[in-house]
Amino acid sequence: MVLIIFLLLLTGGYSYSFYYTGLSLWFYFLWIPVSFLLSLLTLCILIFILFQFWKRTDPKGKFRHRMLYQVCQMILFICNVKIKVLGKEFVPKETFVCYSNHKSDIDPIALYVGLHRICSAIGKKSLFSIPIIKQCQQVFGAIALDRDNDRAAAKSMIEAIRAVKDGMSYIIFPEGGIKTRDTEEMVNLRAGAYKLVTKSEALLLPATIIGSSNTKKRKTFLKRVKITIIFHKPLSKEEYASMNTTELGQWVMDLVHKDLKQYEKQRNS
Repeated sequence: MVLIIFLLLLTGGYSYSFYYTGLSLWFYFLWIPVSFLLSLLTLCILIFILFQFWKRTDPKGKFRHRMLYQVCQMILFICNVKIKVLGKEFVPKETFVCYSNHKSDIDPIALYVGLHRICSAIGKKSLFSIPIIKQCQQVFGAIALDRDNDRAAAKSMIEAIRAVKDGMSYIIFPEGGIKTRDTEEMVNLRAGAYKLVTKSEALLLPATIIGSSNTKKRKTFLKRVKITIIFHKPLSKEEYASMNTTELGQWVMDLVHKDLKQYEKQRNS
């Protein structure tokens, strides 16, 4: 991974500098961890500077998304999460809106890595109160959705529709947040979420995430969590034109539940 190699090179550079400072021998046992911390700080400063520039440019820039992909891979590695992707051939090169079930905070990261496409996400407003995520909002074209304010939610949806029409693909979890971790199935159908794809006339990409709820259930990070992501053939605007948003939501939900039942059947056989 590029970021890990960059961090190692920085750490090596700082360690090399410490070697020639003439510090006492006892400090030599500290130079590697200190060098690593300095490398992380340097990387954070560089990213912060890049973010200030990227906020003023097109969020569909390739380099920033390559960097985000590397960061997401690193997060999965640190969290000891391994993903398996099925149906990768169905991920379109054209603009799409990806709808999936949602059972863990790791879902957007796993889905982004699984897609491996320039895309952004729509998330609940409270997430964007976190400083790091707030910085990412403008840089990567993410959109905050206030589900407690209908007028604000409508404005956010209009903004998202314009962005999709402009060529930005999006990930959205139509359940409206994590409702329960007791089951992998979708337990809530918010038909309004499907207006994003019907109004923008983009491709609808259905996805099923299996196993992500185990990230919260495990007792230690030493236990690896395996997540399976299944992508299905996307629907074109001609294919979903005859369906209303409720029917579309039910179709996605049925598809997700079918995947989950099939997975359980294979696991128990």
